[in-house]
Amino acid sequence: MRNVINKYVPTPQVLETARAIYARGWRTIKLYFMIGHPSETLDDVQAIADLAKSVLAQGRPFHGKKAQVNVGVSTFVPKPHTPFQWASLDTRARVEAKQALLRRELRGRGLKLSWNNYDETLLEAYLSRGDRRLGPVIEGAWRRGARFDAWQDHHSPDAWAAAFAEAGLAMDFYTHRPRPMEEVFPWDHISPAVKKQFIARDYLMSQRGETRIDCRDQCFACGILPTFIPLRRETPAEAWECPPVTKRSERIRVPAD
Repeated sequence: MRNVINKYVPTPQVLETARAIYARGWRTIKLYFMIGHPSETLDDVQAIADLAKSVLAQGRPFHGKKAQVNVGVSTFVPKPHTPFQWASLDTRARVEAKQALLRRELRGRGLKLSWNNYDETLLEAYLSRGDRRLGPVIEGAWRRGARFDAWQDHHSPDAWAAAFAEAGLAMDFYTHRPRPMEEVFPWDHISPAVKKQFIARDYLMSQRGETRIDCRDQCFACGILPTFIPLRRETPAEAWECPPVTKRSERIRVPAD
C-alpha cells in the first residue's frame, strides 16, 4: 500500500525512528494511517495493527508499561488534482469491517485508537468532488438545520440526504462512481501547475504498485517548471533544487492504458 500511494518508507526505518524517539524520553508516539485506498485488503489493514504493536514494543525497554502509541485511522477520500481523483470512495460495509478489525486488534495497555464516522467521510467525499449542482444541496441542508457538520456531534446526515433528494441528485454519483480517464472534471479549469496528464500517469502507476524516484534526480515533466519559468528567473536556481527545463521535459501525453 505504501507503493500504491508513492510513499514507501521501509518498516525497519519506521521502527528505528520510533526507538530513537523513545530513547530520547518521549513516551507517546502518534501514528496516522488511512484505510479505504483502492486495492486495499483486510491483510493491509491488519498490517496497520501489526506495525502499531511493533512500534509500541520499541518503547517498552525505555518506558515499560508507560510507553504509548496513539493510532489515528482516517478513511481515504479521493480529492481533486490528485492521482486518485478518478477512484471511487470505499463502501460503508468495507470501511466499517476494516474499522472493526482495528478495534479488535488495537486493544490493551499502551494502545489507543481513533477513527472517522463514515457519515462524516461521505460529507467530505461529495463536497470534495462536487460540481455546481451541489449549490442547492448545500443550501437545502442548511435550511434543514445543518451547521458545523465537520464536528461529529453536529453532523446531520438526514438533512443532507433530504437535500440531495430535493435537488434530484444521487449522492453515489459523487462518491462511489469510478471516473473514466477521459472525464472532464468540474475543477479542470483550475491549474494546480501539475498537469492532468502527469497525475493520470501517476494513477496508472499506483495501480501497478510502481513508485517514482526523487524528481530532483530525474525530471518527470509534471508541469511545474514550465509554469513557473518567470518566477524561477527571479530567484536563485538552487532555491528550486530542480533540473533545468528542456523542451523534451514539456512534451507529455495522456496515457492510453
